Amino acid sequence: MRRDSVLTVGLLGTVGSLVLVAAAQPVPTQPTSQPAPGATEPAAATPTAAPAPRSLFDLKEFTLNLGFEGSYDQRRVAFETNDPFRLTQRQTNRSRVFEETLGLHTVGAVLDEKIAQFDIAARYGLAQQWYRETGSGRNQTENPNGDILEYDLNLTLLPRGKVSGNVFAQKLDSRVPRAFLPSLDRTLERYGGGVFLNDATFPMKFTFEHVWDELTSRTRDLNDDEQRGNNTFRYEGTWQISPQQSLRLDYEYTDRHERYSGTKTRFDTTRHYLTLEHVLRFGPDGKSSWETLARYQDESGDLARDNTELSTRLRLQLTDALSGNVAAQFLRDTFSDLSTDTWRGEGGLTHQLGETLTTTVQAYTLKQNANERPDFREWGGLLSTSFSHENSLGRFSTNVAYNHTATDSDSDTQRGIVIGESVTFRDPLPTYLVHLDVDPVSILVTDATRSRTYLPGRDYTALRVGHYTALTRVPTGNIADRQGVLVSYTYKVPADYKVARERFDVRIQQDFKFGLTPYYAGSLQSEDIDSARRSPFRERNVNRQRLGATYRQKRWSVGLEYEYNDDSIDPYSAVHGNGDAVLWQKANHQLDATATLSRFWFTGAEEVSARDTTLVDLGATYRYLLAQNLEANASVMYRFEDDSLNGRTNGVDLTAAIDWKLGYFALRFEAEYDRLDLRGSQDQSCSFWVKLRRDIPLIARGEPW
Repeated sequence: MRRDSVLTVGLLGTVGSLVLVAAAQPVPTQPTSQPAPGATEPAAATPTAAPAPRSLFDLKEFTLNLGFEGSYDQRRVAFETNDPFRLTQRQTNRSRVFEETLGLHTVGAVLDEKIAQFDIAARYGLAQQWYRETGSGRNQTENPNGDILEYDLNLTLLPRGKVSGNVFAQKLDSRVPRAFLPSLDRTLERYGGGVFLNDATFPMKFTFEHVWDELTSRTRDLNDDEQRGNNTFRYEGTWQISPQQSLRLDYEYTDRHERYSGTKTRFDTTRHYLTLEHVLRFGPDGKSSWETLARYQDESGDLARDNTELSTRLRLQLTDALSGNVAAQFLRDTFSDLSTDTWRGEGGLTHQLGETLTTTVQAYTLKQNANERPDFREWGGLLSTSFSHENSLGRFSTNVAYNHTATDSDSDTQRGIVIGESVTFRDPLPTYLVHLDVDPVSILVTDATRSRTYLPGRDYTALRVGHYTALTRVPTGNIADRQGVLVSYTYKVPADYKVARERFDVRIQQDFKFGLTPYYAGSLQSEDIDSARRSPFRERNVNRQRLGATYRQKRWSVGLEYEYNDDSIDPYSAVHGNGDAVLWQKANHQLDATATLSRFWFTGAEEVSARDTTLVDLGATYRYLLAQNLEANASVMYRFEDDSLNGRTNGVDLTAAIDWKLGYFALRFEAEYDRLDLRGSQDQSCSFWVKLRRDIPLIARGEPW
């Protein structure tokens, strides 16, 4: 029943009650004398209106919608085989999908907004699908039909109460774009809930969440499919002992599953994670603090990693300009049947001279044992200073840092372990792992959150370069250019060696008021190795210099840089150029463009060949507002890479969309074209989507969109 109908019935009931009460009063038979002025008279009884009937659900909004979606996808792949005749295999996949749906969306409360609030959206319909695969092998055709069910449910209980909670359930379909490759369909299922204790002294939170994330390709290329899921229970509680002191306890249980379709690779891991953190603030304005952390992680299954940490740090604000810190840490890591125990201590001072000069001195020492046997000892120090000053031309700034590290190993030959080394992929440069003689089969690459595992050969390649190991991303894989990852691995530890490393870094720049910013950055690294026996180590001296300038204006900017990198592993010199501009900007038009160009000259080394590489990236986006409810947008990316050893790469990524909204009617048309040409392979695809939707508001809130 609509809310206005309920109010009408209640009003009629009230009026009827008043009429009945008035009719029941006795009719006087004689005039009644009037009271004297100022006399007190009892108040007459006022008829009480019957309360309006209360609805169980208070609907603020209720809308039905009718929808239609259609799509067409085509993907063509050609690649050369490794047989003696170098034959070319070709495969074409086509698909058509039609979906007719009926949905609803409602927002409201149960009894009262203070008791429960809900937001519910659901969609159900039928799907007709057609797939065809042709190529060098047997042609295949499929015509599966099925139904569609999407929902997004959220219920909040006692939102203003001392104890509150929420329950949610989702099943949503979307698309995941990929540079120069076709988008993937994504089905995300989530459900769970939580209970919250809203207390000023000891707030607590109990939550549970189930997630199943599935990526599929409409062209049914199994190499693109991927499945990930986890069940997670969390407890979070903070005891606010006083305004200056708090104690926080977190516990998390996770059961994670990950599978790559088209491969036999699967990862299943169960994890318990417990942290206890204490913070005590003291001194004037609470600027000094003592922070203590204890954490424990226990994992079982594939890729299991256990660690235990106990650390404490004291931060002291000695004066308004001088601060200091002292810290100690114990860390135990276990991974792949290897374990390390690390003890670390550090301390330092920082002096702040106004907003002009900042000077920092830091020193540390650590000792690490692997598998309960001595591994190595290390100590080092850092001295850095930053200067910044406004002048008549603009702002001048500089940063200078000196770092000294000394490592001493006196162990017998054994296996060392590295867990979570941070690495960034940057085309066309390979990235080198820190340690030598890495075990290739032990390399594990994950994203920064360790929630996604990348596969060798599909997402990255590992190549031995002398005693070093180089990682390179695969253009058709799931690692993007300039993406950071974590790498864990084991390596051979040589016996009885000492390494002393000196590193000096400097950066100088001037920001002129008219938009020009010239800069210089340089790094010098020198190593001295002392080994009692023959060691695979050799000094890695680095001389990297960068000189460049950037010129910025309101609607455009350009930059140019020369880079010289004399590295003992893979030295090179390069020239980089970049620019971006707003080419056209009006009330209903905007066209933006970006461009980067790099030219590398690799001079080669003992294990690496000389080569030249040119890398060009171009991009543009366009937005056109035809009318208030009619909009079009498009974007294009182009990549060209020419490597004298690895051949040429051409990539094109083009997307366009039109949105039209008229009252409760909405239309969206999308198109996508992708092409990636590599040496020996070609991948080309195009896709089109049409979406129609008609809302039917039964209880409306606000204006139609």
